[in-house]
Amino acid sequence: MSYVALYRAYRPQLFDEVVDQKAIVKTLENAITNDKVAHAYLFCGPRGTGKTTLAKIFAKALNCYNGPTIKPCLECESCKAILQGTNPDVIEIDAASNNGADDIRALRDSVRFLPSMSKYKVYIIDEVHMLSNAAFNALLKTLEEPPKYVVFILCTTEPYKIPETILSRCQRFDFKAISDEGIINRLELISKEENISISKEAIEEITNLAEGGMRDALSLLDQVISFVDNKEITLNDVYEVSGNVSNLDLLNLLNLIINNESEKAINMISNLYNKGKEIPKIADDLMLFLRDILLYKSNIFDSSKQIYKTTEFSNTVEKIGKTLIFSWLDELNNAINQMKFSNQKRSYLDLCIIKMADSVMQKENSILDQIKYLESQISNMQAELNKRPVKEEIKVVPTNIAKLNKIDNKENDEVIKIEEINEILNNASKETKEKFNKEWPLLKIKYQDILAISILQYGKVVAVSDKAIIFVLQDEGFCNRVMKYENYIQMYEIIHKQIDSIEKIITLPQKIWKQIVTDYKNKYESGIEKPILNNIMINVKRPVKKEEIKVDDPVLTKLNDLFGDKLEIKE
Repeated sequence: MSYVALYRAYRPQLFDEVVDQKAIVKTLENAITNDKVAHAYLFCGPRGTGKTTLAKIFAKALNCYNGPTIKPCLECESCKAILQGTNPDVIEIDAASNNGADDIRALRDSVRFLPSMSKYKVYIIDEVHMLSNAAFNALLKTLEEPPKYVVFILCTTEPYKIPETILSRCQRFDFKAISDEGIINRLELISKEENISISKEAIEEITNLAEGGMRDALSLLDQVISFVDNKEITLNDVYEVSGNVSNLDLLNLLNLIINNESEKAINMISNLYNKGKEIPKIADDLMLFLRDILLYKSNIFDSSKQIYKTTEFSNTVEKIGKTLIFSWLDELNNAINQMKFSNQKRSYLDLCIIKMADSVMQKENSILDQIKYLESQISNMQAELNKRPVKEEIKVVPTNIAKLNKIDNKENDEVIKIEEINEILNNASKETKEKFNKEWPLLKIKYQDILAISILQYGKVVAVSDKAIIFVLQDEGFCNRVMKYENYIQMYEIIHKQIDSIEKIITLPQKIWKQIVTDYKNKYESGIEKPILNNIMINVKRPVKKEEIKVDDPVLTKLNDLFGDKLEIKE
């Protein structure tokens, strides 16, 4: 007896054996159980997902001598004839070669005859989208009102090519691509049945190449079995038979590109080509490998894959960023599209490799240029500062400036009030803000060792009036650190020397500022020249000075009156 291909030998014969189409199987089983079998079905989906197989199982279930039943016996004359393809009442038609109106008219004439050995005449029309318009029109009436003993099952991979008039007359079932897990389990089962020794990595690669098609997976397994000749099937065997490039080769190629070794990279492509790898296939595999790296960097990947566990892979991934990967994917995609319309496929891939390597150098040069630009900006700022007169050094302990005494407040509420913000916004001016913003970058550099200034460099100046400034920081924690009395005094002295009219500095969290500015803007745009803000709680404390130590000793009291702030009491 001649050899039977694996996908034919292990084709499911019962509903329970169908992989990953549970919803469709359950619907058909319920239709049989409840005697609600429709007259026309449309099975559509990717290749190798079980459309024709399920159509034959459905035909067996309807025509089994013990049925209709969801578990055909496979032993009766009808079941055996369907299995062998000799049942005259189950007619398979290939619409790719029988797509004319005359072929459908002949089918329409045969529908009138009763089944000869079964309960139903089942017409399975494969690749039905290949029928001509005239053929579809000839099928319409018969498909809508066939005899009670006739069931049509239309199978297609391209349902969008079928006229709406046909679609509306059928119950449509969309087959999904079979999951990797489903294919792997099936391959392991068949390998065990056939006494085939195969590595887990080889099964995973066959599954990956099948792209959700069980028939493709079994056909490739059949081919690899013939190639190894009773030896254990390894991952390299699958690469040899399929024409795919191994992950190790792709990793080496990618490292050559990253290191800007274009000549070595092109020589490697030549070696792969001489081993029988097709140029478009090399480009496709490199593109898929980059996709895997992108998923890995996004933490969306299958951790069971062996390539992800290697040190070489993780080291390579660290060298490239997502932006560079996106640009490489665009280059490869353009090259692959150009290859489809040219005989010079090798040239397009070589040019693409050179561009990818050059983009690495361009990125490195771009980073160096940015560093040089920042260095020049800092030098210019430093030169500008050197031209200015040397200012008095900031002291840790503040001097007695009359305006500073205002912050030693004794108000009942220790937090900033909305009324204060309101007053600043109503008196703020664009010119004053621009004047301060010219000075601020220089102040941040000169006084970067002052804690309050170092914190404020992460914030933003949002409003400046003649007497007050508002800074916006990320959160309340930063705001309250700046507003501590000791920090506030240092910051005040620095800013006061630039704008001597400043009497108050306020910091606000971003969240609070967004509420304030939205409220202010809405009221201002409604025609209110000086809006009054809605009252909200601002959890930023005022810079309150610690209470002075009370001295009861008359001698110390006299000394305190004479020397004031210069007096220091030590315990």
